[in-house]
Amino acid sequence: SSGINAEWPLRPGGEVTEKMDHSMNNMGSQLDDEDTDRGGIEMNANARVQLMAKLASGNPGPRSKKAAAPEPVNETDLGQKVREMFGGAATGNQHPPSECFVLRNMFDPHTETDPYWSEEIRSDVIGECGSFGGVVHIHIDKRDPNGCVYLKATSTTVATACVNSLQGRWFSGKMIKASYMSNSEYGRKFEGTEYLREVLDR
Repeated sequence: SSGINAEWPLRPGGEVTEKMDHSMNNMGSQLDDEDTDRGGIEMNANARVQLMAKLASGNPGPRSKKAAAPEPVNETDLGQKVREMFGGAATGNQHPPSECFVLRNMFDPHTETDPYWSEEIRSDVIGECGSFGGVVHIHIDKRDPNGCVYLKATSTTVATACVNSLQGRWFSGKMIKASYMSNSEYGRKFEGTEYLREVLDR
């Protein structure tokens, strides 16, 4: 339906914003300005991320007379760290990155009324993942109350790009939670998928 497509942030510049990187950057610059005006300590982006992580954990750690130098954070990872703090860690389970992953909160089986809703989700997800290299398998568990969509990408690199892009995104009014599955676990759940190589077309 048009409602699903309208809420799916397929391309940058659409009606739905890409996560919250921009607003966090703006907030960070305002904090810098306020600190500078008061003559306080100016914090860079790396220090802010570490401070926010400590505050979120509720354990600021022992006080010391000399503050330890903050560990360098790659600027390209900064947005992902912010998404992890606000949207849950993309790799927040026991599995390291692999070709296989699952998207949760993609739908609510009790509220879907369009007879073609699963086909529309399939098309949207394949199209989004296609921009990173594509997937060779997709399964939409239509009865799952967690709204799970299972996917196998063409490589671990492609899967990682998909997970990082989709984690924390909004779809049908819900925040997507993306996590990896081991190849062996995925193969047990979907027999024969270990041999698939052809990229799916939406």
